[in-house]
Amino acid sequence: MRRRIVIVRNGRGEGLQGILEEPPGARARLAAVLCSPGAKPRIGPHRLYRKLLPPFLERGIPVLRLDFAGLGDSEGAWPEELLERIYRRTELGHCADDLRSAFDWLAANYGIGRFVAGGLCGAAITALHAGARDARLAALYAIGLPPTVHGARRQAALPRTELRMQRTIYLRKMRDPRAWLRLLSLKSDFALMARLLGDALRRGRAAEPSPADPGAEDDFNPHLRRALLGMLGERRAMLLLYGDHDPLRRSFEERCLQPWYGELERHKDFFSYAVIPGAGHALAEPAAIAEANRLAGTWLDALLEGRAPGVGSSWLLRAA
Repeated sequence: MRRRIVIVRNGRGEGLQGILEEPPGARARLAAVLCSPGAKPRIGPHRLYRKLLPPFLERGIPVLRLDFAGLGDSEGAWPEELLERIYRRTELGHCADDLRSAFDWLAANYGIGRFVAGGLCGAAITALHAGARDARLAALYAIGLPPTVHGARRQAALPRTELRMQRTIYLRKMRDPRAWLRLLSLKSDFALMARLLGDALRRGRAAEPSPADPGAEDDFNPHLRRALLGMLGERRAMLLLYGDHDPLRRSFEERCLQPWYGELERHKDFFSYAVIPGAGHALAEPAAIAEANRLAGTWLDALLEGRAPGVGSSWLLRAA
């Protein structure tokens, strides 16, 4: 297998760095792009994207892992510094044009015109936004797709794994004089720090609020329904995976699967939805990775053979 660093130029001329994995005998008619998951670089939390490569590479599908502008090793800067605002912009499609630039690069350099794209959390919603505007996205590969938008009247709950990671980062920063200077100059993300402190105080006293609690409706992503049902209406496939313990899973089921029952039923041949037992948001457990890769492999086989890859109506039994 060939692995190399590539540079993709976005519409602003910024260099986006990625890693292109090219398996022997790669199929020139289909490629995959795994995107930066929110504010994290192209490798994903706990090197997740490296672990998710086998189903693609074993089927001869080249995979580009891409850092969006301002993230990882790419050029450019985010228009926001606060993590909450970065999440919000991602959920509203800020990085979709960078992903479409990756499609342009692959088409120009490899003659590939159909793509599978997505990844974890922010990567999944970015790919959905791109697919709403670009028919070259043949299939959406989504893990823990967020149905909500940060910064609404009621903030969406951060996953426990994310909170633990951010606490670890802040503890390390306590030994860094530059971090204290940033704190004293009021440039730190005080909203996130307050959420971390609040989570620490809540533990042992009360359960974390559910993203589907009453009164939270105005944090729902206003673009989600149109983008998701629009892709399905054009017979473009999607695989949506959630960890059983991911708080976003219940939110998606209660606020999307159940109310959109009739419309999703009409598109069930192209809509694959699965919950991975015992897994969290980032699928950190080896058994969760194995199950995700098994499901992805079955789904990709159907795509490559030209069959409708949907799981039938079994998901409706959960949602009804």
